[in-house]
Amino acid sequence: MRLLRIDIDRSPDHPTATRLSGVVRYDDPRGGPAEETYWYDVPEAFASSISDSGNPWLAGLLPVAVALGEPLVLSRPVDPLLLDNAPEQMRVWQFWSPERKPVAIEADVLEATGWPGGASRTASFFSGGIDSFHTALVPRHVPVDDLLLVLGTFDLVSGHDASYERVRAKMQAAADAIGKTLVPVTTNQMKTRMAASDPKHLAGGSMLAAAALALERRYARVMISAAADPRGFDSATGHPYLTALRSTRRTRFVEEGFGCSRVAKTEAVARNGAALAALRVCFMSGDETNCGECVKCLRTMVALEALGVLGDAPFGRTSLPASRVARVTVADERERYYYEELPAFCRERGRADLAEAVERALARSRRHDRFRPFVRWLRRFPVVGPATHRLEALVQDKGRVDYRPPRE
Repeated sequence: MRLLRIDIDRSPDHPTATRLSGVVRYDDPRGGPAEETYWYDVPEAFASSISDSGNPWLAGLLPVAVALGEPLVLSRPVDPLLLDNAPEQMRVWQFWSPERKPVAIEADVLEATGWPGGASRTASFFSGGIDSFHTALVPRHVPVDDLLLVLGTFDLVSGHDASYERVRAKMQAAADAIGKTLVPVTTNQMKTRMAASDPKHLAGGSMLAAAALALERRYARVMISAAADPRGFDSATGHPYLTALRSTRRTRFVEEGFGCSRVAKTEAVARNGAALAALRVCFMSGDETNCGECVKCLRTMVALEALGVLGDAPFGRTSLPASRVARVTVADERERYYYEELPAFCRERGRADLAEAVERALARSRRHDRFRPFVRWLRRFPVVGPATHRLEALVQDKGRVDYRPPRE
């Protein structure tokens, strides 16, 4: 695959934004388009920081090239540090997934010249969740200046401008309240081959790095909030070692919060009223809201209920009954790790009822593990497949809700 060219021009979709775009041609279309345009829209106020180097394209396209098994050829020069570290990233990916073999990279080396004015600011990626609020709020000698809100990746893949605007407005209010500059970047990453390059296990960190490096003239340091701590780490969360490998000589990527548990982060965020009011943790709703029923919402709600501040957060509840907590099904092992933190946390705050409810939910979820492969097998058959969802609801989470499509 080859990056043919890049362009920097006014966005055709957002008249007050400037677009960095790159045209990519694939060696093998595989039944899809032979060429795709990847783009990043940034507000005009930050247009002078847009990069014309190959750095955002190497960061973002590398997992696509590995997933396709095609050499990556870039038409723009790349920072030598990023270029040197790319093979190491690919070796780690192959360690996790042996079928993901390293590919050749062809690019000119970017000369060691500084940007006019110099990149000097610190940014942190910001979704409005517990991890990103914690990164933004922790006192630092070198403070976070900007909050990078990336729209069009991960949970917000719908591409609905109305949803994006609601998220942006909500995060803008939070940024203003905590004294940070919000920098929204809208992208079509998840509408390209990048979506098929395993964003959860392989490409997620690269996608974020590409969005930050699109503004590399602005940033000396970019912080990524750790999604796990050393006890609960697995490859699905991304590895702190890989974060640093996406650095250039001018822009350094840093993993933050790896040494802090999720409940400790939640307690820190709960002390800030603006953060609580804007909290956005849900991956099921598809928009700016929290569904209040998925496993991620519920574990956050349990901690907030134990702290006595659930009513101040946007979950649609002023309290959370222990009986509801006891019915949740926690099938994913990574989610179980987060739930296992909760009983001790709740007991320390005088909520033994919530602690016992979490323990019952975990015990029941484990009892049902032996049946899950059989249920998944049954779902292959059209006649009985639909009935398995009803059966699962009866024996597991009676309060379970299905995915809600994004609001237009």
